[in-house]
Order: sequence, then structure tokens, then C-alpha cells
Amino acid sequence: MKEYKIDLSGFDGKVREVVSEAIQRHAFELGYEWIALGKKASYKGSPCLFFEKRGDVLQNSTMDGFTHYSNQLISAADFLALTPEDVQDAPKEPELKPFDRVLVRDDDDDEWHIDFFEGMNKDKDEPYTYQCLNSFWRHCIPYEGNEHLLGTTGDVK
Repeated sequence: MKEYKIDLSGFDGKVREVVSEAIQRHAFELGYEWIALGKKASYKGSPCLFFEKRGDVLQNSTMDGFTHYSNQLISAADFLALTPEDVQDAPKEPELKPFDRVLVRDDDDDEWHIDFFEGMNKDKDEPYTYQCLNSFWRHCIPYEGNEHLLGTTGDVK
């Protein structure tokens, strides 16, 4: 999913709560949810909402609270106009077979490591989708054609 951050600091009191709740309800329709709270509007007084790649909703008391995320700043009105198609990153899943050499990592700021692909995790609620020889991983790409990424935090082109 695409990442966004919404600055609600321009709204005060009850107005902020109403706008925040509307944004969160729309985010739930788009597929985002709170990590521990699911699809319940929460933290309506927070001046800032963040929407992560994995579909997690986060909040913080300042806009700079999650500077390690690359969230795109978007207005409340523009966020409310998004469709499910707008927020989906639709990269084609690589076709992997057992014993294929792969590069793996969990987060975008992690280095790529080499592993052997085993299969896909059957638990759809689990973010660690790729089962490999050493562990389960969130991100997995073929080693072949991406050798230059080994040991780096680079992105797949």
C-alpha cells in the first residue's frame, strides 16, 4: 500500500475529531487499520496520522514523529478522495520456486541478505509472507538480476 501522512494540526477541538474520524473510516475502507485496534477510529485528537506500506495506521503528537518513514504529505480532502486502486502498490509478485536464491529483508531501511526460497506463508494475516531457509521475511526478490543489491538498502528498480 502507499504511504501517506496527514497533518491535522490546522483543525482544533471537535472539528479535528470529526475530520480525523472521517479520515480513519475512509482509511479502513481503503484497507488500512490500526495495529492493535483494528478498524476502530482512535486517537481523534492527534494532530498527525500516518499510513504505512503494510497498511498500518499510526499517530503521533508531531508531524516529525516518524521521520524514518517516507510518507507522502497529503491533505485531508485529497486523502478522502482516494480510491482503493489509488493506494495499492501493485508490483507483480516474483515467480519463485523452492531452492531459488533470493534476496530478503523486512523493512526498507534493512540491508538485503541472501537466502533460499521455500514457499509462501499460508497465514494471510501474517506480514512475514515469504518462507525461506533461514526465516520468514516481509520482502523477497529473486537474487538473479538483483545481485547489486546484496548488502545494501537499495530499492528494486
